[in-house]
Amino acid sequence: MNSLIALQEDKYILEPNTSKSIADLELKIKELTAKRDELKQLILTEMESKNILGVESDELKISYAATYDREDFKKEDFKKDHKDLYDEYIKMTPVKSSIRIKVK
Repeated sequence: MNSLIALQEDKYILEPNTSKSIADLELKIKELTAKRDELKQLILTEMESKNILGVESDELKISYAATYDREDFKKEDFKKDHKDLYDEYIKMTPVKSSIRIKVK
């Protein structure tokens, strides 16, 4: 298997075919996500206007979730005001390594 990453002139570069494939896929995902989000908004608007709580098809089941207020804990404020108490309740959790891809 060929290497996907090479060092050229003190800079790491991604193999061109791999780079193009990932960029193409990321753009398609972005386009499809935008289309999905647009359809979801249209469905939401219609469900709200008709007071529909659920709708089904052979492929999908869609449930309406009304607007609500969520309670959030202001972690940074608590940490600043109660440092010792905050430290007692901190739990460290390992996070799996990953990569972040940004299409230019």
